[in-house]
Amino acid sequence: MNHVRSLVLSFALAALASSAVACGGPLTYQVQGTPMANGADAKVVAEVDETKHQTKIAVEAENLAPPERISEAAKVFVLWQRKGADAAWSRIGTLEYDGDKRKGKFEGTVPEAAFDFALSVEPEANVASPSGKTVFEKRVSK
Repeated sequence: MNHVRSLVLSFALAALASSAVACGGPLTYQVQGTPMANGADAKVVAEVDETKHQTKIAVEAENLAPPERISEAAKVFVLWQRKGADAAWSRIGTLEYDGDKRKGKFEGTVPEAAFDFALSVEPEANVASPSGKTVFEKRVSK
């Protein structure tokens, strides 16, 4: 009887372990710049928490020209999210940009488990909506 119980327990643990792997870790995307930022690359890591209906997002960009080289009036990179194509964009923050290294990074939280992500150049950090001068864009979803 102990052998049967041990066997059942082993199968249960194996099933639990495989389901944990199936849930997976964070989503990782390699994103190429739009034609506006040709040659730029970004790594986007999203840790989706479906129970809280939110996502921790980390962005690392490289080979990224300064904002004013992408658009004359631009001074800052702004990150945006929206639930879907019909939804309005919401600002999630600004990219911490190092012009000497042409790299940028951002860490923050998005109040969605699946969303469209974009990075644009803007004349100031607190703009209400994106200008349309998009550097990166990606759908984040399991």
